[in-house]
Amino acid sequence: MDSPPPQRRLQSLVDDAIREILLRKPPDDPARLVRASAVSTAWFGIVSDPSFFRDYRTFHGKPPILGYLDNKSYESHNVAQFIPTGAFRPLVCERRNWDAVDSRHGRVLFYTPKEDTDFIVWDPITDKQQVISADPKIFDILCTAEGITWMATVLCAKDACDHLGCHDGPFLVAFMGSNEVEKTMFASVYSSETTQWSEMISIENPHDIYPFATNTCPYAIEEKGHTAVVGKKIYYPVKWSYWTMKIVTYNVGEQELSLINLQGQAPARGILMGEEDGALVFAAIKESKLSVWSMEAGPNGVVARGQRRDIKLETILTPRALSWMVGETFKDGRCTLVGFANGAGVIFLNTADGLFTVEVGSGQTKKIHRNCSFETVIPYVSFYSRGTI
Repeated sequence: MDSPPPQRRLQSLVDDAIREILLRKPPDDPARLVRASAVSTAWFGIVSDPSFFRDYRTFHGKPPILGYLDNKSYESHNVAQFIPTGAFRPLVCERRNWDAVDSRHGRVLFYTPKEDTDFIVWDPITDKQQVISADPKIFDILCTAEGITWMATVLCAKDACDHLGCHDGPFLVAFMGSNEVEKTMFASVYSSETTQWSEMISIENPHDIYPFATNTCPYAIEEKGHTAVVGKKIYYPVKWSYWTMKIVTYNVGEQELSLINLQGQAPARGILMGEEDGALVFAAIKESKLSVWSMEAGPNGVVARGQRRDIKLETILTPRALSWMVGETFKDGRCTLVGFANGAGVIFLNTADGLFTVEVGSGQTKKIHRNCSFETVIPYVSFYSRGTI
């Protein structure tokens, strides 16, 4: 067999070298690949090749944080603001009278009561929007203020997906609510493939949930909390007291609700933050330490997975961010856990010196905003897709 001409072999080596260089472009600045694709037809061919993006995602592993969403309330209206963390900018950064409620697998879910629809799923990269009208039962719940709390979650509908580039595929929206007066919890799930909501399921008056329940210990979904998704199971935080700490599990595949008692299994004041590598991530701030640990759900509840990681705050935060610390005395509320980037392993901390991110694995910290009034942020984590270049 004749070997290819030397010139063709040389060009092939050059293309391979260029491909390797482009693979190493940082994923948190997708504009670099866009600019690279405009250099020449050959470079465009490399970047637009589907195999390049498969290798790109594999090479970098965890998807980057491209920004986060923050809800602001004013006298006349609400605003959901997308705040970039790098060069990426969506076409529209502010959504008036929209409330961001969740982001996962390259999508953002909004509650839009003042629009012609109830929910909108948005892809910040392509600006594609898909509207969802609430099921009549859910609509009645949304219109009932007294004693009702709820959360909603968006997630990929594909089985065995790595979620590195599935934001243009089918998705689910799970709705989880509670009636504090009747002590019931209920759930339903929407499918983008069928455009239908499932029948609502519920747990009624479970007496073993809060044996010491009073008006100060409500049986209700924690609306300002964070959710976790492992497979087709979604974990929601339940308001807890000194005596109890629980999470509710909604299995959207089997259409089942169950409750997990974390008493004695999670450190006091631990907060469900999200998921990482198939496990639930909890975190807590106590005195001078940020503690992060993982737990796996099993048939008999949850069990610890690996060692708890303790990060000394004075080694990662600025002096001003530690102004709430005086000697060995710490004041609550000055350094709070406000978000977790699922898939990226990054915690968001609100401090007196602004908003910081903390990489759980390395402890590396970065200040990303000077404001110190964040209560809950919703990180947006995604790779750029081939279709956007």
